[in-house]
Amino acid sequence: MSLRTPSTAAATAVGGNAGANQSVAGRWSRRDWSVLLVTCVGLFVTQLDLTVVNVAVGAIGRRLHASTGAVTWVVDGYFVTFAAFMIGFGDVGDLFGRRRVFLAGLAGFAAASTGCAAAPGVGWLILFRTLQGVAGAAVLVSSLAILTDAFDGTDRTRAIGVWSAVAGIALVVGPLVGGLVVDGLGWRWIFWINVPISFVSIAAGRRVLRESRRGGHDRHLDRGGQILAVLMLGALAWGLSEAAAEPGSVIGWLALGASVLLAAGFVAVERRCATPLVPLSVFRSRTFRGANLASLLVNFATLGLLYLLSLDFEHVDGRSATATGVRIAPLFAAYAAVSMLAGRIADRFGQRVPGTLGGLAAGTGVALVAADRASGVAATAGLVLAGVGIGLALPAVVSTAVAAVPGARAGLGSGLNNTARQIGGTLGIALLGGVVAGAGSERAGIGRALIAVAAAYTVAAALAASTLRRPAPVRGGPAHVPSPGGSDGHHGRQQP
Repeated sequence: MSLRTPSTAAATAVGGNAGANQSVAGRWSRRDWSVLLVTCVGLFVTQLDLTVVNVAVGAIGRRLHASTGAVTWVVDGYFVTFAAFMIGFGDVGDLFGRRRVFLAGLAGFAAASTGCAAAPGVGWLILFRTLQGVAGAAVLVSSLAILTDAFDGTDRTRAIGVWSAVAGIALVVGPLVGGLVVDGLGWRWIFWINVPISFVSIAAGRRVLRESRRGGHDRHLDRGGQILAVLMLGALAWGLSEAAAEPGSVIGWLALGASVLLAAGFVAVERRCATPLVPLSVFRSRTFRGANLASLLVNFATLGLLYLLSLDFEHVDGRSATATGVRIAPLFAAYAAVSMLAGRIADRFGQRVPGTLGGLAAGTGVALVAADRASGVAATAGLVLAGVGIGLALPAVVSTAVAAVPGARAGLGSGLNNTARQIGGTLGIALLGGVVAGAGSERAGIGRALIAVAAAYTVAAALAASTLRRPAPVRGGPAHVPSPGGSDGHHGRQQP
């Protein structure tokens, strides 16, 4: 990046990344902003497709004469492959280039979106949605790995703060964008709009992104681990989706059981592999474990909160989709605004303070909403406080988790953290949906579930307080976790 001084560039050339890429806070170049913009646009379009289709299921079912179960898989098919391929693409990017994986993912996403838009039947639509999920996983994981490699220290937290805000905004505006597009142009256009955005991002990415990968040739793809990871996470995502839709689903529980067996097989393979997909040594780091668990809990609470608020405002209060979006807007407006400041806060106080205070603020805000949902003023104040808390906590825990592995495995750190957060979001919707379904009424069930959300944020705050710390000034992250094959983790960064 242009923020390097000559001395740090020289250090990179002769000694890996020790001391490299140290930037002056607040002095980002045009290229720095361009890298951030391109990666965030790619992230936005893939996150948008997690929720944009939800409002189109009725129109898709009518136009394609599809059953409710089939249309459900138009939504879930994307999620299952999206979750299943995250770790794998992190490793592929580390080995073959994160820029290459990012651009290929965008191209695949555009192609799959074209297939979705032109699908003649629901079977073809489900197929292309699953392919969209594969491509989306490549884009999301590599976008975070690119930022992790391009920025260090406080600048990394600032960049991830923006990245985090974009992800949250995309999830929220998805239903609003979907409703407007479906009503105005038809359901196929929710997929057509992805194509020009993807191609513009590819063109910009080819110009502004520099390739980064792990130096050396002492590692190879762990194909056995790759296959088991995809099957394990796919079975877990499928099982959670089925169990959320129908708690008594035999298929759902069988899939969850299969995911446990596949996880055991995955651990056995990784222990014997000379160059494992996931070196189990990374889990020896207390910081890595705590930050990823905190990330899981924050996503559990945040996606669960979004689900509960939508249910409360639309089903219980009878608001329209547009009115519901306006009602939720203070939460994510505060979240986006505070995320932009996360790097400056971390620079002054370290990651532990925003992680801890953010979790406590989010939990307090949700508790206020749960205590007085009928009051517009109190509920809005609670949503703003929750948004502030999420904006503080999420960049801190994500940045710490990704930086807690050697820079040579930035893709691995990104993939594992994204997987943890994806699982957290799925659990949030599934378990909190079960709380609502098991209550005597939706209103009472939502109130109980909101208390569970507040508790999850509070536990995440406790984890942040006990495990997060100020990043070390060298090696691109705070934890010196041995990389596979005995490598010291040195690598070349941002090679032209």
